Amino acid sequence: MERFKKVLLVDDDDIVNSINSVIIKHAKFADEVKTINNVPSAIEFLNHAKSSGETPDVIFLDLNMPDQDGWDFMDEYEKLGMNGGTKVVMLTSSISAKDEERASLSKQIAAFISKPLSPELLYQIYEDHLVKN
Repeated sequence: MERFKKVLLVDDDDIVNSINSVIIKHAKFADEVKTINNVPSAIEFLNHAKSSGETPDVIFLDLNMPDQDGWDFMDEYEKLGMNGGTKVVMLTSSISAKDEERASLSKQIAAFISKPLSPELLYQIYEDHLVKN
């Protein structure tokens, strides 16, 4: 598995972010993992990253967050015009068929995956959704 340079975790649960960060680092999935627990801060981070040319390779995005959720993030993300350089993976506890269908219709979302993240699931996401076939 090729290692990514930078991964962004966007989830309101700091414990989930910590666990996922450890899993990603131990799996040697990415050199750097940035965690952010709300949509406005994540969009601000991406704006800065875009202007500095240091955008993340992959964003793991929680869907159910207070105030602004994953869909709000995607609305703002699309306005950034990142042009597909970053892969967005919805990593969520949602079991809604409507959410999964909506994600499948988005050109910006590479995968809709149920929590929790594990090393095995990380490898599966990589193979099934992040590498070019």
